[in-house]
Amino acid sequence: MPAAFWLAALCIVLPLASGLDLETPLVTQAGMVLMLAGGLPHGGHDLLVARRLFRMHGPGLVLFVLAYMAAAGVMALAWWLMPLAAMLGFLALAAWHFSEDWQVPQDRLLRTAAGLAPIAAAVLGQPAAVSRLFATMTDPGTGALALALVTLVAPVALLVAAVAIAMAWQSGSPRWASAQGTALALLAVAPPTIAFPVYFALLHSRRHVIAILDAFGTAGIGHAHPRVAATTLALIACAAWALLSPRFVDLVHGIDPALAFQLLSVVAVPHLIFDAIGMKFRPARGDAVPVDA
Repeated sequence: MPAAFWLAALCIVLPLASGLDLETPLVTQAGMVLMLAGGLPHGGHDLLVARRLFRMHGPGLVLFVLAYMAAAGVMALAWWLMPLAAMLGFLALAAWHFSEDWQVPQDRLLRTAAGLAPIAAAVLGQPAAVSRLFATMTDPGTGALALALVTLVAPVALLVAAVAIAMAWQSGSPRWASAQGTALALLAVAPPTIAFPVYFALLHSRRHVIAILDAFGTAGIGHAHPRVAATTLALIACAAWALLSPRFVDLVHGIDPALAFQLLSVVAVPHLIFDAIGMKFRPARGDAVPVDA
């Protein structure tokens, strides 16, 4: 578990224990920068992996990029045309994707419930803050309905996560279990605009990147500096989103949290589709991936 996560957790817990308000513009902007700069690039590895996993070059790689952009475009249109479906779809996809961080339970449905736990913790612990975020991402009525639906299943998600954390601790993964438990506690007591970026960037995204490098290696994904390339792709995604949503970045108010979370969902859809397909073909840990001459 990265030291940066524990440092960030400490930076949240100490002000809260002192009675300070973390739902301020400065803290919110710090959270958005962390979420976009520390979390968004982990999806940027998809293009690099596609080149090695499916041997994509030339026209094949172009078709992959076009399909990737099309999937992202569908999600972007959904926010404008069907905000409730976009919100619920985003939350469901996030739960499914976060479930990959959990080795137990083995049952896929229960693991997905555990994957919903970060969202559930925020919904139950910070309902007012989450309600405001949902409302600005959609509208007050749609946000309230989405919040109510998640609230219904949140206790089950947290119960499954608690059991999974206990199982992980007993099976010899105390550091992972303590980190996940701490992340859920932070999401319950701190504003989602800072607690979620800490979880997303410093736990989930880091695990994803390490898994890729573990499976493929630097040479295996065909780029000497994969993180630089992934960060560049993330910057391109942010620039494109800023063109489509002019309020995304404002020189006076900074990054709009609602639009930042929407951007996260837009890039998440093709990332999740590719990850689901790629998991079927990804080499086992330690296996070599041939590099083209």
